[in-house]
Amino acid sequence: MNPRLLKLFSWLVVAASTGAILLATLHPGGHSTSGGWSWSLASGEAALAELLQNLILFIPFGIGLALGGVSLLRSTAIGALLSFSVEFAQQWIPGRDPSVGDIVCNTISTAIGAGLVQLAPRWLTVAPARSGWHALGAASLAILVWLGTAAALRPTFGPSPYRVVSRPEFNFWGLYRGEVLEANLRQGILYVRATFPEQPPGRPAPLAAVLDRHNNRGTILAVAGRDLTMRYHMPALTLTLAQPDLRWEHALANVAPADTFTATTGHEAGRLCLAVNSDWRCDLGYTIGDGWKLIFYPEHWPGWLLAIINACWVAGWTLGVGFWAGRTSVGEKSGGEKSGGGGRRRAAKVAVALVLLAMIVVPMTTHLKGSSLLEWVGALLGLELGLVLGSRSWNDLIHRPV
Repeated sequence: MNPRLLKLFSWLVVAASTGAILLATLHPGGHSTSGGWSWSLASGEAALAELLQNLILFIPFGIGLALGGVSLLRSTAIGALLSFSVEFAQQWIPGRDPSVGDIVCNTISTAIGAGLVQLAPRWLTVAPARSGWHALGAASLAILVWLGTAAALRPTFGPSPYRVVSRPEFNFWGLYRGEVLEANLRQGILYVRATFPEQPPGRPAPLAAVLDRHNNRGTILAVAGRDLTMRYHMPALTLTLAQPDLRWEHALANVAPADTFTATTGHEAGRLCLAVNSDWRCDLGYTIGDGWKLIFYPEHWPGWLLAIINACWVAGWTLGVGFWAGRTSVGEKSGGEKSGGGGRRRAAKVAVALVLLAMIVVPMTTHLKGSSLLEWVGALLGLELGLVLGSRSWNDLIHRPV
């Protein structure tokens, strides 16, 4: 690659990642400022999710610096300085909590990003003879992530007896301003009759929640704007990951303020359902593309945008498979080593077949929904882009002088 173009690209990455960092960390998150600095790496109900967010956030920043020729040590120092500046500014931003732990995580993630570029010749441009095995490894990793997504999102149930609480007040949830006239369990189905408030809640506000014998939350039925949402207890909560909800967008669009409506949960053919009055929707559930929501779930983003990110998440896991599958042909195209070419091509084909088959088998053997059309498009585009990138020589880029 032309050194000037690479330099321009690297600083565009730095600028874009810096903008994303500032946008993610400097916007208000509440109404009051923090009382002091925190020293913990992560805390709260989504501690692991926040830790992963902090580790991931600065990786593109480190990659951009390293591609621009900045050394690993200097990249790490710049990342630490940017993180400290952000945390220092959060002292005066309502709802933000400055943390020494965040500085540590962000510094480490900057070093990881820079280190990925520094070590790229060892893991990215492997010999074509080994690329088939790398493709199999990438396929195995993608399958493990999808199985882990299913395991984390699996419904779990606490010990009985269960009780229903109307309009519960939970931390980080809104308070429902309408009346809840009735809330009970009917043969395992949560039934709620309520009036709609004058103003739709801006964030999910529970209509009712099912608690187990130890007062742990089970099913939560909530209203968010004009949407009806449901959450249930899952292993992700025990792991302190984020918990995405199941959402029926615009389910309450025809309900006027002060109107009485009913909201119900249910099951049909093993699928979760929601009902508003006499209207039912039973295509709810999670897919393999929802794995990213266990790290960060933006509950206020529209469904179409979440679907696109789901497709990009799936594409990200198939990209590596396609890349190393494409690398198996580099030696032959350049007239290099040809021995064992058939074996490495077979390994690459097996890797591609495995990852595509897993998109069918994982949902069939777990509680996940089948992969959406958009997720299939993402998977195929990820494989194709990987094949195109892998079939090219990256030595000039990776081994360029810095």
